Amino acid sequence: MIPSVNFHLWQPCNMRCKFCYATFQDVKRSILPKGHLPKEQAIDVVRQLAAHGFQKITFAGGEPTLCPWLPELIHAAKEAGMTTMIVTNGSGLTDDYLSSLRPHLDWVTLSIDSLNEQTNLTIGRAITGRKPFTADAYCDLVDRVKAHGYRLKLNTVVNGRNWKEDLNSFIRYAQPERWKLLQALPIIGQNDERIDDLVVTESQFDAFVRRHAQLTDITRMVPETNAQVRGSYVMVDPAGRFFDNAEGKHRYSLPILEVGVPLAIQQMAYDEGKFEERGGVWDWNGSRSGLRSRITLSGEVASGKSSVGKLLAERLGYGFTSIGNATREAAQARGMDIVSFQHACLDDPEMDKRIDRAFAAQCQAREDLVIDYRLGFHFVPDAFHVFLRISESTATERLRNSGRVGECHTTLRERNATFQRQFQQAYGIDYTLAAHYDLVVDVDGMDSAEEVVQVILERLVHTVR
Repeated sequence: MIPSVNFHLWQPCNMRCKFCYATFQDVKRSILPKGHLPKEQAIDVVRQLAAHGFQKITFAGGEPTLCPWLPELIHAAKEAGMTTMIVTNGSGLTDDYLSSLRPHLDWVTLSIDSLNEQTNLTIGRAITGRKPFTADAYCDLVDRVKAHGYRLKLNTVVNGRNWKEDLNSFIRYAQPERWKLLQALPIIGQNDERIDDLVVTESQFDAFVRRHAQLTDITRMVPETNAQVRGSYVMVDPAGRFFDNAEGKHRYSLPILEVGVPLAIQQMAYDEGKFEERGGVWDWNGSRSGLRSRITLSGEVASGKSSVGKLLAERLGYGFTSIGNATREAAQARGMDIVSFQHACLDDPEMDKRIDRAFAAQCQAREDLVIDYRLGFHFVPDAFHVFLRISESTATERLRNSGRVGECHTTLRERNATFQRQFQQAYGIDYTLAAHYDLVVDVDGMDSAEEVVQVILERLVHTVR
């Protein structure tokens, strides 16, 4: 069976996209005046879908975040063992709302078709009476979703108004795990009266895809033509009925709550072969689409490990931890400053080893974690290991610019040498050797932590493509 299902639980929407194939005006006019089931019935539909064996459920609309009980539907799905996702225009994704969904929602899919405000107005990708999202607003939206730890997917409908546009820079910024490109799909009874000037040919669609082909080192691009889409999605309408679009229009089953999932789904013409051919089966429940669940950062003094680590964790939705905190706590417990503690560790390497063992155990017990740890390559073996290299002149300049005027080439060299001796004496390891790492980044000439993070992300994603 096809293992994923899209539940279009909510007919109302606050945008009027002209290419929308799921307006459900026919459903609203015929059997569902409010455009949605009551809460308890919607929850029952979700539970029955899970009991039938669907592994992933995507909540869509309309605009699903307009549904007051969407959090309860997501909870029910997750409680039943399904991977959970929403497809949203992003208008309702405040920090408070994202926090409320976090315990049970795995993926957020943002529908973003263009960064051009006029284009979005023309196609209807705007809330009635308001300005459309700006490019900066979309960037802020991406940042907000990632800051709350969600896995990010983007959907773009390639249409007559945007097929010549270039989204390369935005996708490189957003770094979605998946980017689905959909050819604008005419559906009789849904959008056929408004979509004519938005229809694109397959050659125009392919031109858009080719323009962004170099992004395969950033994201998993998933282009889908109309022929690939028709009949390959299992979908449930706002009334709780399966529907398909194999014949270019919606065809509905009997209601799931009346006849049950097994009988209702038999009435549909879903094509499992087409589902598999378009890449419908993917690792939606895996760790960041194959990304390493732990990343260690090592480097010389003033290379920016901490700043880079925190920003990298934010961009990935990972946690962040640092050996520095554990070391400072150990030093304070002995009434020492950090420099004195380092020298004490040289005299008694067992002090260092105890801290390393305890910290390594904490890191191994967690996933989705960025670890600021010079010896991470040694103690956290199943991770992606990064070393930040910096020249003495650049490091000294950074320290002085940060107000540490007492730092000079001599003190910097001494601190780096102390780390070298400390690790060599305790473990016989030279932590600066490039062979220990998956990636060595020369940070000289990079003006910000963002630049370093971008390099790391590009290599990190490339390792699983």
